[in-house]
Amino acid sequence: MKRSGTVGAIVSLIAAAVLVRAQAARRQPGQSIGAVSTLGNRIVVTLNEGALGQANLFDLAGRTVRFTPDGAGYRAETGALQWDSDFGPEVTAGRVMLKNFVFPLSGRKWDSLSVGRTGTIGFGETPAVSIGRFDPLSLGARNLVRQAPAICVFFKPRMTGQQFVKELPDRVVVTWSLTEPFGNIQDFTWTPTVNQFQAVLGKDGSVEMRYRQMAAKDGIVGIYPATGGAAAERHLSAIRKDEGPFPGLYEAFHYLALPNMQDLSCTVIQALGDRFDLLAFYSDFRIDNQEAGTPSNGPLGGGPAGDAVTGIRTEPQDLASYCTQGRFQWEYIQPVYAGSNQMQEYPPDGLTDTRPRNVQTYTHQLAERTANGRIPPYDYAMSQLGHEMGHRWSAFVSAKVGNETIRLADGAHWVAGLQAPAVFPYQRPTEASAMGGGVWQDNFDGTFTQLDDDYYVPATGWSHLDLYLMGLIAPSEVPDFFILRNLVRVGTDGGGHAIFKADRTKLTIRDVIAAEGPRLPDVDHAQKKFNIGIVVMVEHGKKPSAELLDRTEGIRKAWIDYWETTTGHRSSMTAEVR
Repeated sequence: MKRSGTVGAIVSLIAAAVLVRAQAARRQPGQSIGAVSTLGNRIVVTLNEGALGQANLFDLAGRTVRFTPDGAGYRAETGALQWDSDFGPEVTAGRVMLKNFVFPLSGRKWDSLSVGRTGTIGFGETPAVSIGRFDPLSLGARNLVRQAPAICVFFKPRMTGQQFVKELPDRVVVTWSLTEPFGNIQDFTWTPTVNQFQAVLGKDGSVEMRYRQMAAKDGIVGIYPATGGAAAERHLSAIRKDEGPFPGLYEAFHYLALPNMQDLSCTVIQALGDRFDLLAFYSDFRIDNQEAGTPSNGPLGGGPAGDAVTGIRTEPQDLASYCTQGRFQWEYIQPVYAGSNQMQEYPPDGLTDTRPRNVQTYTHQLAERTANGRIPPYDYAMSQLGHEMGHRWSAFVSAKVGNETIRLADGAHWVAGLQAPAVFPYQRPTEASAMGGGVWQDNFDGTFTQLDDDYYVPATGWSHLDLYLMGLIAPSEVPDFFILRNLVRVGTDGGGHAIFKADRTKLTIRDVIAAEGPRLPDVDHAQKKFNIGIVVMVEHGKKPSAELLDRTEGIRKAWIDYWETTTGHRSSMTAEVR
């Protein structure tokens, strides 16, 4: 990903790719989950009733939930907000030592606790509370039983902010003032949000959870004692004190369930025919994903001719489960929400941001590309589309140099040390590939300057190696390149670019072919014309909002321009529905 100022590789989606492929192997072929119609150049999917379950959004703002010990379990009740405005000192270290009492939980008495930055309190040797990057909260809440003992006051991954702790003779008060992530391509807001909540842990083992102001609507709330019994899921806003006791008690607040990726393609293809190479999904509703973006996957079909692509280390599979006879290749596996940052045409005016992974940082530079003095429209959307659709071909290959096989990718993205400048940049003079790698300047003294890194914001083009794997350039058009290994940062140049010491290994396209075989069909016979389906999804009984329709139309136009620009007009893209 781009301009992080570190060598850190792309925040990988490979874990999700492995997960969804494993799921695909276990599932039956996809089925339609909604009614399909068309509106201009877009496809409209109206979901069947209950196709993605029901959302359960946070409803405890302005309330207090009290958990009272009863034997080996807890009873709970919800009442009016109680709030301690004296937060005590801010804490930056996670571990807090208790001085006045020990807190009883899970059959033990604890003299310390760990305050998590994401709204949790942990105990013991492994106090961190976490779920997988792509785990839906509805699933993660159940799996937290294995991480007990823990208290989730409002556990929501990626939250940041301040934590305060005040200890009194008979209780300890922990207060969080947090924001949801903001400004980035994976975020749902451009500016910080306000989330203030509090936990009071009593000497008697009681726990109060208090919610003063909450912008976030999804998170996990509950107590997970390590009692060996399964925690019970209940609606905390309606629970009565005469229920239970429960060994553990929680509620997952979440948006609609994640769709089955085969169902997405089958819904479209069964209705409109096998005419799409790519599919991108957008919606008026949010799903149970902490990131605004989506992983991608697909059966790797061969386009209109149905020819299998070889020499890129991936091959067609599960064609029938995606309802394709051989054409359909790749898709978003989740819809992108219309209110997310990456579906906005531009960032809001007046924002200032110097974080190198956010597009606002590049406003002045990118505005030089356009006649209206603004950055190119839907820049975040182009980052996501270019990167995810690029996974149809990249980045998986290795190179064989002598007797050594060198991995050029970390599974799905070019490693940070791969020299991978964009051949046809989208908007900046110097861009690394949308699939990772970097633009490296050899200083001829054993050091290398990183002119652009492996983050995909702002939107970038593709490298020579990418275009070769896509079938758009011949092997003879790929210049020699190199890979840097054993990177160690040693400084920064006058332009703010990181400088590294590294071991340089020269590579050629012949080395890639030696490891993978030739790319077939070759450049003279490979597919050059692609058709994408831009799909808008709405809940049962609803119609697409004006914002969803306007933004998907803008994305459609920008994507066609992006594709043709970054392929050097060696390929064309359409978005035809019939």
